[in-house]
Amino acid sequence: MEADELAELAKLPDAPLAEPATVLMALEAKACMTEFGKARPRLYDELNSSHATIHGDTDGAIAAGFALLNTAESFVSPLRNPWHIGDQEARVSVHKQPGSAISVAEKLTELPRRSRPGDEGFDAFAILAVDCKNDGSPVTLSPKASGSIYPQIYDYAATVDRLAHLYATRFSSI
Repeated sequence: MEADELAELAKLPDAPLAEPATVLMALEAKACMTEFGKARPRLYDELNSSHATIHGDTDGAIAAGFALLNTAESFVSPLRNPWHIGDQEARVSVHKQPGSAISVAEKLTELPRRSRPGDEGFDAFAILAVDCKNDGSPVTLSPKASGSIYPQIYDYAATVDRLAHLYATRFSSI
């Protein structure tokens, strides 16, 4: 860390470690960077069980979900390239985009969402698309993904706003 960053950090109050009495908000985050066909059912199952687990503990808790989707047309998988990139020629996976990302996003939009405690589903769910080749080039946001790859209701910024509103209203007495 830089000196100015350490100075900013030192200004923050201490946050003592404590055992939580109950969950107020929990976030499950998943990413799908390659192997889209294999990832679809796994992502859905893992995310779907997450909100059920959160609400199984505390129905009034806020269950948030987040999925990061890769829209790059190629990807250097660390599983297929178990060496330092540059030491050997990389094995590159080629994706049919935007179709691959759209197929995963469509599955994710099948996840249940709830509008009030007592219902089943996520209280808020966001999808964010990035262009990540994993080859050392910059990772960038996919600028037109919201509305084209996934519905705008899953927009990251809108989801953060929804979470802030839910927390402020549901836990206003805290």
